[in-house]
Amino acid sequence: MNSRLIPARFLVLAACGVILLAPRPLRAQQDAPPASGQTGDQGAATQEAGGQNAPGPVGGVESYRFPDVTSGHSFFVPRISVQEVYDTNPGFVSSTGASQGDSVTSVMGGFSLQLMSRNSTLSLDCSSEGLFYNPKYVSNATAQQLNVSEKISARHWNLLFGESFSYLPNSDFGLAGLGYLGGGLTGPSGIGVVTGFNPYQVPTQTIGSSNVSEFSSASIFQAQYLINGKNSLTASADVGFLHFFNSSMLNSRDILARLGYDHSFTRRDTLNLSYSATIIAYPSGIPGLTSHAVQLGYRRLVTNRLQLTIAGGPSLTQFSPLAGTTTVPGGRNLVGYSVLSSLNYALRKGNLGAQYTHSVGSGSGLLLGSLVDQFSGTFSHLISRAVRVTFAGSFAHNGAFQQTAGAAVNPSSAFDYWTGGAALSWPLGHYSSLSFTYSAARQTSNTTVCINMLSCGPIALTQVAGMTINWSTRPHKID
Repeated sequence: MNSRLIPARFLVLAACGVILLAPRPLRAQQDAPPASGQTGDQGAATQEAGGQNAPGPVGGVESYRFPDVTSGHSFFVPRISVQEVYDTNPGFVSSTGASQGDSVTSVMGGFSLQLMSRNSTLSLDCSSEGLFYNPKYVSNATAQQLNVSEKISARHWNLLFGESFSYLPNSDFGLAGLGYLGGGLTGPSGIGVVTGFNPYQVPTQTIGSSNVSEFSSASIFQAQYLINGKNSLTASADVGFLHFFNSSMLNSRDILARLGYDHSFTRRDTLNLSYSATIIAYPSGIPGLTSHAVQLGYRRLVTNRLQLTIAGGPSLTQFSPLAGTTTVPGGRNLVGYSVLSSLNYALRKGNLGAQYTHSVGSGSGLLLGSLVDQFSGTFSHLISRAVRVTFAGSFAHNGAFQQTAGAAVNPSSAFDYWTGGAALSWPLGHYSSLSFTYSAARQTSNTTVCINMLSCGPIALTQVAGMTINWSTRPHKID
């Protein structure tokens, strides 16, 4: 990997370690389950009281989270994870015969913090981690992630300010199986204990490439005005960027603005109508693109049991001529569609989750914009009183635009990247666990050259298997 173990990059890890070793708060939160018989509208009222668990607007900046024992409380939770795995293709080469396996040791430290007052909730997730390869066919690496959000309620207004930051040695897809943040199978999963931004809000790379370090950031704002008990208006804005280090990959910036109207015709059912505009720009001076979308959405919400959201509608993507040209191949306007959908279902002994999006993307540094179809799913089941099995998978399809044919990009370029895996885990005491994980990933493509004449294309089957030990404490209550 191009990212070596630079001492400065361990400052975040050291900071997390100091907090992990800090004295415990004087009082610890009890792990009492929700009161028995709390269902239906009573549960919905409890959900509204929990800051990070309020449902928010349909298609808003946050993913929906089922209420849990930490809802409505200020608390702090530290965690440590140590993992040892074997990676059959750490260099992401295109042919199986050319790949060289490497064992990988990862050490992660992190914490989650939630501070609640009468009208506000501050939520923060932090993690820092080192990846150590032996015999070092690729270089050692570091990774940091930070999510923070502040929610403020004032009479008819609900405001949210957020920031999502990550420094990774590869894309989320490229790190699939290296579950350094708690045994994740589809990329880094340690972020999101108390925060959870919708994936389309955060710039990500969904096309696999060689090991190139990336830095991404998204500054997020959302304002919801409650007209009455059934109707609300929402406006949100997201300014983000994706930057690649020591590479000719194409850096990008994006702005996502959205205006929506929600109508709840029952306490469980909400309709939504929204308009959004996405602006994607490239600092190198290459013309970007602008996409407009109108969506009709619906959400079904049963507290502690089910969340189903689906939204879709027409879209119009506009392109500008490339430097030195006056026309755009295929026309300046492209009519299409956009989709955003998610499902969370709590089973009797497990849970099921899935998400699918169809939208315009930045091109992951290898294309000048792309149409992206992305799916992810998880299934977890308690097969005994203590043993849990988890299956997870993800898929991303990126297709180039015909309108970018003059930018040294094959307009028919397409990439399919899939991952899948399983984990078997059981507890070691109340707050620790041991997991055995396996995952596989592969990318197929019809091209080997991308923008700036960069090599790109297929990635041979990559398999990662190993063991993870996770440790944390009970949520420590903060008075």
